[in-house]
Amino acid sequence: MLQHTSSALKRMRAKYFAASEPAESVIQQILMDIQEYDRILEIGTGNGSMFKQIIGQLEKGSLKSIETSKRKIRKTQRANRSVIKAGLGNIQQGRPESIPFCDRSFHKVFSLHTAETVSDYRTACKEVYRVLQIDGCFYMVLKPSRMSEKDVIEVLYDQHFRDISVVSRDSFHFITAIK
Repeated sequence: MLQHTSSALKRMRAKYFAASEPAESVIQQILMDIQEYDRILEIGTGNGSMFKQIIGQLEKGSLKSIETSKRKIRKTQRANRSVIKAGLGNIQQGRPESIPFCDRSFHKVFSLHTAETVSDYRTACKEVYRVLQIDGCFYMVLKPSRMSEKDVIEVLYDQHFRDISVVSRDSFHFITAIK
């Protein structure tokens, strides 16, 4: 029975938890920041689970989602049929490089593990900046293999984002930036 944990074991445990935490801790942090009146854009719906969680946080706000895959759009629409019929959320086909919404339409923009589908990061960040309201927040999660922390910060600064925060782990970067 171990009473005192060795430093090697502590490092192994820290590395394990750091690598295993991305989905839950990041999602919880994002959900805690949602206000009931927010207008939110979700870039990429995945399996639709985040869509459902965001809608659950909104009372007077709205959620719009864009997705490149018609199959994922249908899947998310089926999984969230009742809230979509109630007008609380909407999903449509679109790309991050040409977001189909008016300027300053959203309080928050989420892009969680959708960077793999982006062909031009600068254009996508420019579009996110365009649709965010002043003082709006952009949340992005991406794999370190796609862009380094330094490259992410450079692209966001080039698009005039401020208060950029990057949390890097072995398996992801979690970035927040303010317009």
